[in-house]
Parts: sequence; C-alpha cells; structure tokens
Amino acid sequence: MMHRRRVFETISPLLDTQTVPIGDLLDTPRRLAVSVASPIDVPGFDNSSMDGYAVAASTLRNSGQKQDQDPQGAHQTVYGPIPVRGRVAAGAIGAEVATGTAVEIMTGAPLPAGTDTVIAIEATHPAQFESPEITITLPSTDAGPQPGAFVRPRGSDVAAGATVLTAGLMLTPAHLGVAAACGITALQVRTLPRVLVVSTGDEITADAAAGIHDANSITLGASLRRLGVDTTIITVPDDPQALLDAVRAADCDLVVSTGGISKGAHEVVKLAAALDPEAAMVFEPIAMQPGGPQGCGTLAGTAWVALPGNPVSALISFEMFIRPALLGLTVDEEPRETEYHRLLGGLDEAPPSGKLQVRRAVMTPEGLALIGGSRSHLLHNYAQSTHLVFIPPVDSDSNANQPAPDADDRLKTWKIT
Repeated sequence: MMHRRRVFETISPLLDTQTVPIGDLLDTPRRLAVSVASPIDVPGFDNSSMDGYAVAASTLRNSGQKQDQDPQGAHQTVYGPIPVRGRVAAGAIGAEVATGTAVEIMTGAPLPAGTDTVIAIEATHPAQFESPEITITLPSTDAGPQPGAFVRPRGSDVAAGATVLTAGLMLTPAHLGVAAACGITALQVRTLPRVLVVSTGDEITADAAAGIHDANSITLGASLRRLGVDTTIITVPDDPQALLDAVRAADCDLVVSTGGISKGAHEVVKLAAALDPEAAMVFEPIAMQPGGPQGCGTLAGTAWVALPGNPVSALISFEMFIRPALLGLTVDEEPRETEYHRLLGGLDEAPPSGKLQVRRAVMTPEGLALIGGSRSHLLHNYAQSTHLVFIPPVDSDSNANQPAPDADDRLKTWKIT
C-alpha cells in the first residue's frame, strides 16, 4: 500500500480537468470530472411511441361499439367509425383535435391537444393511412379504453434537474448519448498526462542472437491509449546518459519505464538516477509476486514510475498502481470489476511466504481455473486469462498462522476482459 500511495502522489498532480465538446469525446474515452444534471425534461413533451392515430379515450368510449371475438376466441371491442382529420409527423406540432375525431400520428410526434392516447395502426381498419375514417379493435376490458396507451410522457426518461451522469464515470457511448439527448453540448472531464513509455535494455535494442523482441512497450502503450492517454514509445539501451538525454528531449509529463531497477550490474534506471543530481527516486522491493522491484519519483526533471522488466510483472504493476491513479481513483478504490470465486482444484503451487501473489486464471463453465504458473515471463498465459486472482500472503510476520487458501476459499479477483 505504501508504494501504491507513492505512485498516486506522483501521478495525481498531473491530472487536471477541462471542458470538452461531446463531439470531441467520440473516439477518446475520458473520465467525467463533475456530475451532470439535465436542464430539461426528456422527452420534452408527451409523444407517440407508435405509428397510428392519436385520439381521446373518451372519444372511443362515446363512439359506436360492438363486441367481437378474435380467431382464438378472446373477446374484443370494435369502436367507430371515427373520422380522421389530418396528420402529425415527428418534429411537427399538430392542431387541437376535436372531440369525436382522430388524427394520424407518427412515432416520436407530440400528442396534439385534445388527445391522450395512441392507437397502433395495426389495431385499425383499414390498416393504412389517408383513410377518411377508421374503426378500432381493442381487447375488451371492464374499464374500457384508458388514457396513456402508447404515449411516452414528458420527462419519462429524464426529469429536469435529475443527475444523469455521475462524477468519476468513464464515459461510454451511451453516456455521451444521454448528454446529447439532454441538450448538453460539452462535458467537464479529467485530462491525462502525456506519457513516455520507455523500454530499457541492450537485449531489446540489439540485433544479436541474444536479443529479444520488446513486448513491454506494446502492452503498456496499448493499456495507456485505451485509457485515452497521449502516449509515445521509445526503447533505450543500458546507457544511463542516453536514457537521461532521451527523456529530456521528449515532450511528456510522465515517464513509465520497464526494466533497469533490479539488482543486476546494468540497472540503467538506477544508474541514471545516480547520475542525475536532481533525481528524487525511491527504489524498493514490495511484497508482491510478480512485480517485486518498483521505483517511483522524479528523474530527468520528469515524474517517473519505474516498473520491472518482465512482461507479466510490468502489466500487473500497471494494473495495481498506474491504471487506478490515471483513472483518478482514491488509493483504496478498485480499478477493475471485483468478484470472489473459488478456484477449481485449489492452488497448483505453494504461494510465496509473506507476499501477495497475483495469478492469472480463466473462467470456465465449471468455475475459475488458474492458467500457467506464477513465473513473470509467461505473457501468453496472461493473454489467455479472464481474471487476475489475488492470493493473500501466508506465513507473514503479521499473521504467522495464516494457512494457504484451499479449494473452498473464495478469493478476490479482478475481471480483466
């Protein structure tokens, strides 16, 4: 929790708010900064939910009636004939309808004065528009025709003054649609820092046989951009001065680096911090597997979060620390949908002593099953997973008698799909 707090303290000052036209939010997800109330009723008037005829229920009750049966033998009542006077299309305001008459009405059109109900065209004869008069067939009831059939009342979706969007929402297309329906043209959203993703290491910059393909910059770059973060990606060899020069030349607010913070002889981020007299980095091991080595602070004059180099360690560290901070959550809030599940067959290996273990799992028809082992290089298994599973520390100093979870325990999980 201490390291999580450090990351939040590093990233939170970089977050801001701005008012953005909703048309500029269509492609880039943003988190809403302040709650939004509707200035209007939605819909703004009583309107028809069907193509048919607007009429007063009293007109039906006072018209000629006869009893009938449908082909299944159910009782129904035929009303009319009722004269038809005009049409109201969506977007138009119709004239008042005289008692004893009906008017054609299209879906979404305002109910004209003098009417209180809508009859679907399928319930009329002839079942077509531009008829001088119609008869109407409805199921027989003791109460007879009542006002309100197929009418969307004013404010039935949203009442004026009602809160329609709550601060903290990650805006979805539906949220933007609600704002537009309420006549809201711009929203106050959280802005995010410009992030430079730096993958470090001679092994990812060399063409030698000992080189490897860089996965970290892709996984982290995709994770950041899907939060709406303006992201630039570079790779840097194990040269501390080259690392400092590259970051100083970049136009960014935050650096997220991978690798170079463990206990080897070529830990380039640590070496760069020793080279920079103004650096204020904290490098510390945390009680988590994978993702033990971590770093955070300022380096090269820039806010910096340093993640481990193994790809699963980097991704899990991003989920645990960076993602919730960028979402503007509090330290204690969960950044993912949290569920509790039993593991099929229980644990497949003993968890490490005194460390939170974060494992990958897949939801099957029979339940949640661990996939792959705990090793931090098994990115393919992570890609196949649907959940992260949190296995609490065992045999720690704070709880020396805590046993390892078994198959009957329900463990906390984050849904990652």
